[in-house]
Amino acid sequence: MLSLRPLLVVASSVFALVSCQTTPPAQPDRFADADTNKDGLLNGTEINNYFVSGIFTERDTNHDGVITKAEWNPEMDAAEGKLFDARDTNKDGKVTLAEAEAHALKAGTYSSVIKEADTNKDGSVSREEAKAYYASKEGPAR
Repeated sequence: MLSLRPLLVVASSVFALVSCQTTPPAQPDRFADADTNKDGLLNGTEINNYFVSGIFTERDTNHDGVITKAEWNPEMDAAEGKLFDARDTNKDGKVTLAEAEAHALKAGTYSSVIKEADTNKDGSVSREEAKAYYASKEGPAR
């Protein structure tokens, strides 16, 4: 009877070699994505819009560019309804990305993040400050 063991050893060795040769997919450069004016620094508006955009994209489940009350929170109570209505500035029953960004900026939703990350207090966050801030929250990057 023919033994399959040598064939399995060879096959697993080939698989290991092939997997070592592949490179992992490139990680997105979140800082560059947020730096919309490409000056190498993040201002309050850029940080605000980056975070809001991420949340908006998650909630816009049908990807039509607006969030409805059902997308905002399928089990919406009165308090959640008020939060939604505060963002829906044109009162059409939907929140656009622009409305969400404007509300968060006006409310100062991310101002504490900016203040904490901006260690040299120049009003903007450099790549180094952003790395240090995230390392302090999540641990050092690997």
